[in-house]
Amino acid sequence: MKNSLGIAAAFILAAAPCSAFAAGVTKSQIASAIEAKGYNVADENAKMLSVSVGEHRVVIAVDGSDADVSYMTFLNDVQLGDGGHKFLSKFNSEVKFGRAYVDRDGDVVIQMDRNSSGGVTLGNIESDFEVFLLLISKFLSDYQAQGSV
Repeated sequence: MKNSLGIAAAFILAAAPCSAFAAGVTKSQIASAIEAKGYNVADENAKMLSVSVGEHRVVIAVDGSDADVSYMTFLNDVQLGDGGHKFLSKFNSEVKFGRAYVDRDGDVVIQMDRNSSGGVTLGNIESDFEVFLLLISKFLSDYQAQGSV
């Protein structure tokens, strides 16, 4: 009996429809909600939106089997010197919900992820976006306070 329930549960999960976003939130709903806040949003591809925020471009990406949501920005104008590793390490230890790193092209990237396996609402995504903008501001403020790192 226990095996039959396990097989039935596995079949139901396998047959369940998958959506691009958890909790039924679509990419177009996200774009509309962020545009309503006054931001310019562009559709990059099936899994990405691009948002212009001042001089920055924020990418909102949805990927993986659980439709996890990632927020990223590339700070091409930030040049880390000899103290860059120490600066990034300190920043990452202070900020628990995001991270900064240097990508393979040498650009500084700030990224924040939301695990969506339990579901996510449009309100969660809007709130996360605003938190991510604060994360960018904190990074740039810390970077400028350090002088040339």
